[in-house]
Amino acid sequence: MQPLSLVEAAMLDLFSIAQAILLLLIVLDPFSNAPYFYTLTKELKPDVRSSTIKKSVVVAALILLAFAVSGDSLLAFLGVTVDDFRIAGGIILLIYSILGLLEISLMPKPDLDRISIVPMATPLLAGPGAITVVIYVKYNWDLVTAVSSIVISILITLAILLIGGRILKLLGRNGTLVLDKMMSMLMAAYAVSLMREGVLNLIV
Repeated sequence: MQPLSLVEAAMLDLFSIAQAILLLLIVLDPFSNAPYFYTLTKELKPDVRSSTIKKSVVVAALILLAFAVSGDSLLAFLGVTVDDFRIAGGIILLIYSILGLLEISLMPKPDLDRISIVPMATPLLAGPGAITVVIYVKYNWDLVTAVSSIVISILITLAILLIGGRILKLLGRNGTLVLDKMMSMLMAAYAVSLMREGVLNLIV
């Protein structure tokens, strides 16, 4: 088998990053979170609302970056293999996708003094689903891909959340609901693929 050329290797890296970004955007789900963020911050002044959203996204990014850097070390310390994590992560993602499809909310009552941390930064953004994907991306590709996908997807998420009010008006309640269901279905499908991969690797 001939080695890849520099162009082919670069294209492969870009494809990996694009795939990782897509996976992260599915679990970050900024379009569905935008109306919720808007509801949480609608009584704040525009500049305060903007700074609150920015703070929540920065905190979420730091959480995800921390898991990208040290998540695998934590798993190794606990004696957890990558396939164990694939199965457990798949189960978590499947549960979250089912909750989304059935419109069951487990969100705590928000504290207005710290809504940028809880529930906005976590669990809405950097929740178990996003953390699962970040560690999986690092295992499946590498740290550079994981960090790059986090930075890019977080910037996309920030842009969408900052115009949450306009998105809500544009899509309407029904449009937002349809988009939310589609993202939940994609998350469920990805969860099943993770579990299948983990089980097959353990069997073989």
